[in-house]
Amino acid sequence: MLRTRTQDSCGPSGCLIDPLVSDRVRIDDDPVALYELSMEAGWGDGLPLLPPTEQRVRGVLASTPFHTDDVVGILPPMHREATVELVAVNAAMAGCEAWGLPYVIAALEAMCEPSFNLEGITTTTSSVFPFLVVNGPSRDRVGIDYRNGCMGGAAGRGSMTIGRAVSLCLRNIGGQHVGTTSKSVFGQPGRLGVCFGEWEEQSPWPSLAEQWGYANDDDVVTVHGAKGTHAIADINNDDPRDLLYLIAKSAAFPLSNKFLTPTAGNGQVVIAVNPEWAHRFVQSFPDIDDLKAFLWEHAWQPIELWPEPNRDALASKGRVDPAGRVWLNERPDQFVVVVCGGLASLHAVVLPSWGDSEIQHRKVAWADDF
Repeated sequence: MLRTRTQDSCGPSGCLIDPLVSDRVRIDDDPVALYELSMEAGWGDGLPLLPPTEQRVRGVLASTPFHTDDVVGILPPMHREATVELVAVNAAMAGCEAWGLPYVIAALEAMCEPSFNLEGITTTTSSVFPFLVVNGPSRDRVGIDYRNGCMGGAAGRGSMTIGRAVSLCLRNIGGQHVGTTSKSVFGQPGRLGVCFGEWEEQSPWPSLAEQWGYANDDDVVTVHGAKGTHAIADINNDDPRDLLYLIAKSAAFPLSNKFLTPTAGNGQVVIAVNPEWAHRFVQSFPDIDDLKAFLWEHAWQPIELWPEPNRDALASKGRVDPAGRVWLNERPDQFVVVVCGGLASLHAVVLPSWGDSEIQHRKVAWADDF
C-alpha cells in the first residue's frame, strides 16, 4: 500500500507545491545529447526519451493526489523506494501526459503486492514481464488502446507511454538490468511495456474490473506477469464450444511454465478474445464463470504427450491425476478472460502465466480536478 510521508493533503491542482529533490543534470539542448547520455548512463531502454525538465515533471504530477515524497513501493531487485517524484520523472521521460501518471502509480502499487512476486519477475531467466490491462471510463481520454492492434501497433499515447513508464521505473528505480540483476535468457518485445484496455462496451459479460468487485465507473489497472503473447486463430469451427475447447487445449501447451511448477494452483492465464468471438461464446455461456469452468475442464494434456523423463518429473510433483491427465490450472478462476481487439472473428491471444505470480489490481487515484 502506498505510504504517505507528508501529513497535509495536496492542493486541488495536485502536488505542484511540493519540492522536487531529484538530482539535476545539465546537457546540451539537443535531443540526441539526452539519448546518448541515457545509453551511456544505463537509464535508457534503447529508444529516444523526452527530457524530464522540472516543468514537464510538475505537469505530470498535477494529476495525482499524492505528494512527491510519498512512497509507491519498494522496487526490486535493488529494493529502492519508488517515490511519486521518481515515478513522475520516469513517466515524463516515457512521454506520459498528466493523465498517465495515476495509472503508472496504480500499476506499480499493485506489482508491489508480495504475491505478485516482483522480485522473481525482475530477476528470473524467464521472459516474464508485467502486462497492464485497463478498465474504466477514462480509457479514451487517456488514449488506451482496446480495439484493433491493442497489443501493439495501435499507437495510443496512453497505452504506449504508460507501459513504457512502468518499464523505465523497474529499470531506473528498481535496478532491473539484463545480464546483471536480470538473468532473462531471451526477454520479449513486451519488456518495453505493454498496456491495453478491455473493450467493455463490446463485452457481453461484466468487465474484468467488475469481476474484481469494482464499480463500473472506477478506473482500474490489472497487472499480469505474462510470458508474452501466444496468438491463436481459427476459421473452421462454427460451434462455440468446439472453438473454446481448442482455445483451452492451445493454452495448455506442453512446455508452458505452468507445467514446470510443483503445483497447478499458482498463477493465472489470461485469454484475450475478440468481440465477435465473445458474442458467439455468450450464446453457450451467458455466465462468465461457466465459460471459465469449461476452459478449465479442457485445459489439460494426457501424460503420454510427454517423453518418458518428463512423465517421471511430472509424476514426482504430483501433477498427474489418476486418469493420466496433467492439468494446466487447479481451478476455473485461474482463467481470466478479457474482451478486446478488432471486429474480425478470427483471433485470440493467450497471455501465458509465469506460474509464480498472482494477478493484482488497483483503482486509479486522481487529483480532485482530474
